[in-house]
Amino acid sequence: MKDAKLYTLQQLLNDRGWRLRFNEELERDFQLDYFRRYYVHMQIAGIVGLVVFLACGILDLIWMTEMAGRTWLIRLVAGLPMAVLLLLSFREPFKQKVGKNYMQHFICLLATSAVGGLIAISLNSIEPYNYYYYNAITVAMVIVFVLSRIQFKWGVISAVIMWLSVNIGLIGFGQAENKLAIVVIINYVFWGSSISALIGTFLIERSLRQNYLQSRLLSMENCDLEESNMTLQYLSAIDGLTQIANRRSLDRSLAIEWQRARRKREPVGFIMADIDHFKMFNDTYGHQAGDECLRVVASLIKDHARRPGDLAARYGGEEFALVLINSTAEQAGIIAEQMRKKIMETTIKYDHSVSTNITASFGVASMVPGQGQANPDALVLEADQAMYRAKRSGRNRVVVSGQPDDDRTAI
Repeated sequence: MKDAKLYTLQQLLNDRGWRLRFNEELERDFQLDYFRRYYVHMQIAGIVGLVVFLACGILDLIWMTEMAGRTWLIRLVAGLPMAVLLLLSFREPFKQKVGKNYMQHFICLLATSAVGGLIAISLNSIEPYNYYYYNAITVAMVIVFVLSRIQFKWGVISAVIMWLSVNIGLIGFGQAENKLAIVVIINYVFWGSSISALIGTFLIERSLRQNYLQSRLLSMENCDLEESNMTLQYLSAIDGLTQIANRRSLDRSLAIEWQRARRKREPVGFIMADIDHFKMFNDTYGHQAGDECLRVVASLIKDHARRPGDLAARYGGEEFALVLINSTAEQAGIIAEQMRKKIMETTIKYDHSVSTNITASFGVASMVPGQGQANPDALVLEADQAMYRAKRSGRNRVVVSGQPDDDRTAI
């Protein structure tokens, strides 16, 4: 699935983005991203357009005092929908439910309202100021096409609406004697400006779409890289056969828990376990059966790492270790005895091999960091020595460091 998405993104990048269209899912995501990035641009464009539209009314008071009342009424009527939409755009419910899907439509509507107002003002102005207002439509185009970040499709729609409005106003209501010449000149200026603006709008949207594709592609590649790094970290910390922590991970975890226990002045318990007669088991039933034996024992030991900070690990070969936070030697010894019984009661069988039981010998130690010569290496050494004492004294038993080999009362 991910490979298919990567291929699609790469293909779209190779197409150079001239169609300004993605597949349905990607287009929806792009429009959402576009909305998040440029919603404020659209609001600013609307505010600037409304301010400029109303502020130009000051010129009416200077140029055509007798017409100023009428032109100001037109400005207020045309500016009212612009102001309402702008005020609504700042309300979060409107933004999320309406603005997210229809903001481009609203920009087009604002442009139509502004252009309609300019045409009405022009028709109610005296020469030569009426022509100034016709040409002021190019200012509206700059605001719509540049400031608002309107997309190309809606830019074309806005331009067509503006053009129709201009010509309807000029041809249908204009009363100049040289109407045809004025229509030609204003259309020439309009299309020269609009084509230039639309080319810029097209190139900007194309660039934005290409950047979006590249950011999506980079994001997916970064996710793949992060997943690969996490996999590598996992593989470097986990024993491949038994799927519990390896020796390296054990050393790192023990060092961390040791420092934590030092701050809290808590004991750290450590259990070392060795499968009895494992070489004989391996030679009798084969290496695959031996691997299954290691996996079963690892799983049983892992079941006893029940608290955050506890860690079951493969120490090496057929030896395993269990770190127990805030555990005295007696408490760790009880857990070791539970594991010894569980392993002894478990039947090992691999494929068609004969079912058999195994046993393990356990050495237990516990230290409080900061007391005497206590350190992680000394803790591991004590548990290791206790384990070898357990093997020498008959195997399938638990020996706690500091207690006699035959003292089973503490466990």
